[in-house]
Amino acid sequence: MRSLLFCLIVSTFLGCGGPAVPSNILIYGRGDDADRLDPIHTDIGESVTVMCNIYDTLVTYDDETLELVPSLAESWSTSDDGLEWTFHLRKGVTFHDGTPLDADAVLFSLERLTVPMHPFVFDQVIPYVQSFEAIESVTAVDPLTVKVRLKRPFAAFLTTMAMFPASIVSPTAVKKYEGEFWKHPVGTGPFQFDSWNVNQQLTLLSFDDHWRGRPEIDGVIFLPVGESAVRVKQLLRGEIDIADNLPPAEIDSLAKNPHVIVQEKAGMNTGYLTMNNDKAPLDDQRIREAIWCAIDRDQLIKSAYSGHATKAVTLVPPTLWGSHTDLTDREYDPEKAKQLLAAAAADGVPTPIRLQLFVMTDPRPYMQQPRQTAIFIKDSLAKVGIETEIVTNENSQHFRRMTRGEHQLGLAGWTADMPDPDNFLYTLLDLDNINDVGGNNMSRYRNQKVHDLLAQAKVEMNQETRAELYRAAQEQIFADAPLVPLVHTSVRNVQSDAVSGYLLHPSSLNRLRLSKLAK
Repeated sequence: MRSLLFCLIVSTFLGCGGPAVPSNILIYGRGDDADRLDPIHTDIGESVTVMCNIYDTLVTYDDETLELVPSLAESWSTSDDGLEWTFHLRKGVTFHDGTPLDADAVLFSLERLTVPMHPFVFDQVIPYVQSFEAIESVTAVDPLTVKVRLKRPFAAFLTTMAMFPASIVSPTAVKKYEGEFWKHPVGTGPFQFDSWNVNQQLTLLSFDDHWRGRPEIDGVIFLPVGESAVRVKQLLRGEIDIADNLPPAEIDSLAKNPHVIVQEKAGMNTGYLTMNNDKAPLDDQRIREAIWCAIDRDQLIKSAYSGHATKAVTLVPPTLWGSHTDLTDREYDPEKAKQLLAAAAADGVPTPIRLQLFVMTDPRPYMQQPRQTAIFIKDSLAKVGIETEIVTNENSQHFRRMTRGEHQLGLAGWTADMPDPDNFLYTLLDLDNINDVGGNNMSRYRNQKVHDLLAQAKVEMNQETRAELYRAAQEQIFADAPLVPLVHTSVRNVQSDAVSGYLLHPSSLNRLRLSKLAK
């Protein structure tokens, strides 16, 4: 039985005088709201959770695995030299606004990612632009055929086309709403945008004409509820159906409830402590190594993750091919940390060292208790003589400030957009990705050897050879210690037993198309 609060939520969603309140609306409770819903202009997880249900890409993942399968493109081929890819589009697909899907719509969508100063891009913050820089041109060959020409072979190209920034958007809607399109998203996905009261609720309705068929549920309401304890109570009272990003201890407790289902998978993610290599004293490698040695990550996993994480040594998670699992870690060693700090001080590094530590307000899959993690790190650094001031910002502002390089230390992390080491190493640590408008190399790490290895790995088509290049890059990154890898977390989801069909996907994408609710 639905609660009174649920009925009030859905009544508001339908409007006064609307049809009878349906019981077939899935309520998704999460810690924060989306920031924007234009796929090229965000990398915030709360936005991705919504967008992967509004939009489709040319290729996508199988419902249960990371195998690439057809989506808007029903087939594709590539030239022998790997430079030209031809996509054959599915017939009869329409956008939510009735615009037909054709090659021109695909060209329009991909050129917004790849053409500088595109006339229908109204914000130059495009976090994933470097992931698509290998694209030289996109051509509409005929109404249902698109040809993509690459500047060079790119081993991860097809996987890149399954990433959410490559979602196909309605050209009609973008031209209509222009700079406000992010508030009025239109795609071809299984759910269409209905309404958004920022920081209150965001509503999607099932799309009757989706090419896979209409979802069984009538829609989804996303509720931002910052306090995890409140989300737990809402779940137990039947006011929400799914709750994400709950603290591990809360999930362990809920797992004992017979009316709650907990799904868990090893995640393709990394939580890390970024160190701004451009700012003294963090431009001194000894200081960075000292910070690494001062943090007991095993204890952090116990206190902030309830044991549902593994210690990280490199950014590439062990669930992903190419992870250098043979690296010898820098172990927790506060005495060594003090020695490194003393050596730096002897060479003129000013003491005492005082640093700011930026922390987000709301949990992330890789940082489930950010405030607790920040306090743990602050206390750890204090024991070796480093004073730390914690600076808290809401999530989008937190990452915006760090991409601009305003921080010294900062809590950060990454969940794979695609199952390829390039998505971690190039995105987070390549010198190409340092800028003030969304660059994800927040450590501002510059190493030409690493850049050359990653560039070579991009064009190498043999996966074993690519893996060797990525291992070499990880060895150099480890030696330079531009950041401290903290944890790889298990991905866990909590839902009411009234929900079926929803599967926690290895990609961590929250795709709700197959969800059902008990009548």
